[in-house]
Amino acid sequence: MASRVQRGAQRQLLDVLSSWKEPHSGTTLHESGALKAMQVGEDGSVQLRVKPARAHCPCCLLDFIDLRNLLLQKKKISSVLIEVVEVPDIHRWNSSINE
Repeated sequence: MASRVQRGAQRQLLDVLSSWKEPHSGTTLHESGALKAMQVGEDGSVQLRVKPARAHCPCCLLDFIDLRNLLLQKKKISSVLIEVVEVPDIHRWNSSINE
């Protein structure tokens, strides 16, 4: 059974993701296929696994940084980790986004 904090974080995460547009297609992350997985812990921690539309695009990188910052402003979300997958130099993407 999900904790109260976890349910609150899930609602806030879904609210943000339902309106967050991918910068190149104008569709949501889910519709564009960029969102590969998401997990919300009992403590309100959020983990997202994403694949950028363009592997060397600075606006994709900045978009994920903005998404993380917005999620961190939510009261029920305690921490956010965005993991980039399936692109070259994953460690650079991940360290830049999750600073």
